[in-house]
Amino acid sequence: MDNWKDARPNRLVREVSPYLLQHAYNPVDWYPWGKEAFEKAKNENKLLLISIGYSSCHWCHVMENESFTDEKVAQVMNERYVCIKVDREERPDVDQIYMNAVQIITRRGGWPLNCFALPDGRPVYGGTYFPKENWLSVLESLDETWKNEPQRIYEVAEELAQGIANTEIIRTKVDVSKVGLKDVLTHNIETCRNQLDYKLGGTQGAPKFPMPGLLKYLLVTGQHSQKKDLLTFVHGTLERMANGGIYDHVGGGFFRYSVDEKWFVPHFEKMLYDNAQLIEIYSLAYRLNPNPLFKKVVDETVTFAERQLLSPTGGFYSALDADTAGLEGGFYTWTKSEIEQNLGYDAELFSVAYGVTPTGNWENTNILYRSLTNTQLSSLFGLPEGEIEVRLKNCLAKLNTYRNYRVPPLVDDKIITSWNSLMVLALSTAYQTFGSDKYLHLALAAANYILENQMESTGFLNRITCKGKVYGTALLDDYAYTIDAFLNLYQVTGNSEWNKNADKLANKAIDVFFDTNSGMFFYTPNNTELIARKMELMDGVMPSASAIMVKNLFKLAELSSNSEFEKIALQMLANVSNQVQQGHVFVHAWATQILYSILPVAEVKINANDIESDIALIKSRLIYPKLRFKHSAEIPSKYLLCIGNACQSPTNNADEIIQWVNAISYEYYE
Repeated sequence: MDNWKDARPNRLVREVSPYLLQHAYNPVDWYPWGKEAFEKAKNENKLLLISIGYSSCHWCHVMENESFTDEKVAQVMNERYVCIKVDREERPDVDQIYMNAVQIITRRGGWPLNCFALPDGRPVYGGTYFPKENWLSVLESLDETWKNEPQRIYEVAEELAQGIANTEIIRTKVDVSKVGLKDVLTHNIETCRNQLDYKLGGTQGAPKFPMPGLLKYLLVTGQHSQKKDLLTFVHGTLERMANGGIYDHVGGGFFRYSVDEKWFVPHFEKMLYDNAQLIEIYSLAYRLNPNPLFKKVVDETVTFAERQLLSPTGGFYSALDADTAGLEGGFYTWTKSEIEQNLGYDAELFSVAYGVTPTGNWENTNILYRSLTNTQLSSLFGLPEGEIEVRLKNCLAKLNTYRNYRVPPLVDDKIITSWNSLMVLALSTAYQTFGSDKYLHLALAAANYILENQMESTGFLNRITCKGKVYGTALLDDYAYTIDAFLNLYQVTGNSEWNKNADKLANKAIDVFFDTNSGMFFYTPNNTELIARKMELMDGVMPSASAIMVKNLFKLAELSSNSEFEKIALQMLANVSNQVQQGHVFVHAWATQILYSILPVAEVKINANDIESDIALIKSRLIYPKLRFKHSAEIPSKYLLCIGNACQSPTNNADEIIQWVNAISYEYYE
């Protein structure tokens, strides 16, 4: 049916998620996740098809266009299955269960995620993208097995359910007294090294994800283990990403990942969570290495988010689509003739600087990347570097103006609590580094949005606002990231309301997610309807919510002298110590918290009438996680650094304080 969008809408037309609405006029009789679909499957004795994706996912669009808009395919799906569509950003807890199942079945995962399940929700088979003919074959053969040999399906379901229940779960406590956290951390650092790409940056191989949490771990640990090669690696990775095709040189901001190992060909979706965390890591890295490129990236990425993702209410939308008018990356790529038409005299300089060729550097078009530095261009064109910088900046501005007349990518207008909290943390961190009032204004607006729209007076959080509807039970990441963001705002502004709200959320999270038997937090609340209640132990592009809860509990314990919070945090670190010691890059947030637990508090005493400017200066150049400031009229100079009962010599020079704090190594402390 060519005009399938003229057809009768399915149940998804009543949803607000852009991803679900994309499928609202499919001939597939889609159901949203909920009781209605499960009851229908039980009543009609049909298998469920649970199809999961998100609005900016390129291969999700491909499979929709090939299969879900095809009348023949839809007829098979409708007759033989009860079909459920899930937006993974609305329900990452649902995605966690069925992704786990597909990874057990196929040893790989990704989106679109298509998982078949019994009427009670237990998975039986699945995969990611299926070409149309393969998809039809799977639909028909699995249904035949279900009708003729249902026992085989039940056996697989039972086996998979056990596998799911036994992954990403800790059931008992480890004896804290028998865990040497310093040794765990040292071992993790050394094993992490084996997975790093020292030549091209990031982790080895392709595809390459930015992994900002890993970079933050390596930055802080490299500094406070005095392993300077790790700092060199982080700074080099940040430079390569900023110069690569994964960065949008015209409009600012990063794409989700590169399909190659050189950061060149991106998957063109732009996600709020990536850009938030990259703002943070570039801001932190600048404190140790004031590279003008890092400052430029932060400013351009914040400007991009403000321009294209900021809602009128102060919250940030979720993502921009990879495709434009059905063409992957169409909004972001350029032909040589477009460059010449727009830039005239400067076209050749720009083309050499950004790798533009007449035939294209990717699929007959050009992805922009910095192929030569200003110094190299100066030598090649015989122009001063300053003039080259100005001309290239003007070129990018012209291209941005031209690009704004193109059909823009779809904006996913969900405002997700956890992702916005990552942005609040990033913006407040950038404010500390660079002192831009705009950054703080945006951070406070987004934080107040969460406070006023997503947080109830009891401390309960809602996960999403979309098209005016507030909905979705918050998960552990919503609580953990929001507490983290509020605590950082308290450190930045001194406003105790942020600390009070963080404390309220932490106590609510303990009520809703904490497991006293294991001393860990579940990812889902205690009233979950899913087939298994899992934890989130591994870090991905976003950090483990449980690891961030450890960070929060340590901070709250320091601020309130609540020994119970610290006890929970230490127990959690002991529980995961074996996984961290085994050493891979997907436990970086846990390893960061182990470092936090080992390092001593560094207290800077300041003898001055107005100490706020001194505090701001020192904070803007340090990444030390346990830094306190205290006004003291008794010290004989302006500054005094003390660690426990040991103090450095008094000094009037803030640079000396910064140098001494940067020299603190965890290896000297228990």
